Formats: sequence, C-alpha cells, structure tokens
Amino acid sequence: MRSRTIREGSVGLLILGGIGLFGFLILWLRGITPGQRSYHLWVNFANTTGLQAGTSVSYRGVPVGRIVSIQPDTNTVNVRIEVLDGSLRIPAAVLIETTQSGLIGETAVAMTPLESLNDTQLAISPLASDCNSRVILCDGDRLEGSVGVSYEDLLRSTEKIADFIADPEITAEISQILKNTNDVAANVVDLTAELTVLAEETRQQIEPLAISARQATDSAASAAQQIEISTARTAQNLDITLAEVNSLLVANRGNLATTLDNISASSTELRNTLDVLAPRVRDGQFLNDLEQLSANALAASEDLRAITNTLNTTENLVLLQQTLESARDVFQGAQKIMADIDELTGDPTFRVNIRNLVNGLSGLVSSAQQLETQTQLAYLLENASAIATPVPASTAPPFPGDPILVFDGQRYTIRIAEQPEVLPDDVQ
Repeated sequence: MRSRTIREGSVGLLILGGIGLFGFLILWLRGITPGQRSYHLWVNFANTTGLQAGTSVSYRGVPVGRIVSIQPDTNTVNVRIEVLDGSLRIPAAVLIETTQSGLIGETAVAMTPLESLNDTQLAISPLASDCNSRVILCDGDRLEGSVGVSYEDLLRSTEKIADFIADPEITAEISQILKNTNDVAANVVDLTAELTVLAEETRQQIEPLAISARQATDSAASAAQQIEISTARTAQNLDITLAEVNSLLVANRGNLATTLDNISASSTELRNTLDVLAPRVRDGQFLNDLEQLSANALAASEDLRAITNTLNTTENLVLLQQTLESARDVFQGAQKIMADIDELTGDPTFRVNIRNLVNGLSGLVSSAQQLETQTQLAYLLENASAIATPVPASTAPPFPGDPILVFDGQRYTIRIAEQPEVLPDDVQ
C-alpha cells in the first residue's frame, strides 16, 4: 500500500515536471525569458508582405525582438514590436524596414541606427517614466517604417520586363539594335586595326622627335647649368665690384667732397654769368643778331640742300659709282702690291740680301768720297809749287766743296771749303 502511494506520487510529480518543462520550452522558443523586462514599439508600414506574428526583429543584424501583433488600418498597417532586452538603447534616429534574405527566405524587420549615443544618453532607460523620445526609443513610441525589396516585388518587376520585351515592336527594335551593334562592332574592329597601323606609324615618326626632344632637354639642362654658373660668377664679380667701389668711395671721399664743392662753385659762377648775360640776351640787338644767324643758317641749309639735289642725279650717281669702283680697283691693286711686298719682306733671306746691298752701297759711296778726296789731294801735291806761288789778287775765292791748302806757319793743311772765304795772306 505504501509503495503504491509512492509510485503514484512519483508519476504525478514527473507529469507536473514535464508540463513545466514543456511550458518553459515554449516560452523559450517564443523568445520570452522569465525575469527579463521588455518594451514595445509601434511601427506603421504601407504593407506587411510576408510579415506575421512572431517574425524576428534585428538591430544591427542581431535578433533583439519579435513581432507581437499586426493590426491593419485604412491607410497603413500597425505592427507591434517587442524588444526583449529592456537595457538596449536604440537611438531615435533609426531606419526600420522590412528585409528578405534570399529568394525564399522569410521576411524580417531590420533596425539600423543613423547616429551614435554618448554616455549621458546611454544613461536614459527606455522603461523609465521620464524617457526622452527625441534621444532614444521609449516604451510605446510610434515610428514610421519602410518596405524593402522582396521576392514578390522582384517577380512583379520581372513580369513587367517580360511583358515589355514580348512586345513585337520592342522585339523588332531590339533586333535592329543588335544588328546595328554587330555592324558597329565590325567597324570598331576595322577602326582598331587602322588605329594600330596609325599608332605604329606615329610611333616610328615620334621616335626621332623624342630623341631630338631628349637631346634638346639635355642641351637645355646644360645651358641652364651654365647660366646658373655664370649667374653665380656674375654675382660674385658684382659683390667684388661693389666692395671695390665702396673702398674707392671711402678712399676718395675727400676728393668727392672737393669735387662737389667745385661743382657748387661752378654752379654759382654759372648763375652769376647768366645774371650778367640775361640783360644782353633781352637786348634787341642780340635778338636781331640771333635772328640774322638763324636766317644765315637757313640759307646755308637751303644751299646745302640745293647742292645735294644737284649731286643727287643719275649722271652724278653713275660717276660716283664709277669713282668708287676705280678706287676699289686701286685699293685692290695696292692690297695686292702690299701683299707681294709683305711676301718679299717676310722672307728672311731677302731681308738679309737687302741689308747687305744697302751696306755695300753705303761702303761704295764712302769709297767714292775717299777716292775723290785722295784724287784732289794728289792733284794738290802735284801742283804744290804752283799753290805756294802767290796768287794774284784778282783770283776768285773758292766755292763750297773745293779743297784749299792752309799754312799755319809750320805746315800746310788741306781742308774742304764750306763757304766762300778769302785765303790767308801767307797763302796768297
């Protein structure tokens, strides 16, 4: 009896435990966790294609809740969403839309935040009575949702495209477009071949130009380098020149001061001179003389112009041209003669021969003079007795260049008379 009671009690407890476990499993499958508070949101959709109670709701791609109920309205559909985690703060700026994963996947609701929350905003509880709906989503808030792309929309779009393509006119136009495309492709192939040939020819023509451009670039770089070096040298020379000028100014500061004083004094004297000449310039006679001088200059210019006009005739130009040609011929002949003379005088042997000839002629002249003198001396010695004889008083005096015999009381001396003179008494 006692064992039967124990068995019946054990069976009852086992049944009650199974019922409790089954209920907990149902609640767990529906996303309800005992002891965890949740909050609800109302979202208005234009339509709920594929949505139903129990559909998963995700935040940033993570499931956070489910759809509790769907209530259709005249213009919209009100969907009640339950967020199971009461500590989850969702920003008020959030995008809520329906999504569908794959072609045959179920439709879900996805929430994507558009901004981030700071620490102060995270301290607000969505279940509190003072929850700020402008910052986060609070319990009972109403939001606007959008319908995303679904498989049914894709099917409708595909059906519309198929109906559009099935139109005979569209088919004919597509065929014509394909034909034109084929022709264009053929033309593009031909054009590509021609462009290839043109590119090859262009490359062959551009290669010499590229080489020339490269050489020009190198030359320009060298020239730029030379210019830079020249500029540096010029700057250095300029610095040296400025230093020399500065030293020269310092050295000649006294001379410059003296020169400036002299210029100042000259300016003063010039001003005084102008003061003296001013009354004379204002004098009428001076102006008359100046006018007369201007008239004479004008007449002289007119005469010069007349002479120029007289000379500027065809005959005079021809004569002048002939004269210039003759002068040019003379200059050319003189140039040839000078070239010949230079060629002769440039020969060292010719110069030595000329020098020897001049020396020989000089010696010959000296020998001739000595011979003449000796001849005259012999003539005088031969006629010494005649010369010693007193010469009559009527004898003419000797001419310059004649030899004369002079007796100084001890001996006779012969010399050449330079000018007419009277012989001494003892010679006479």
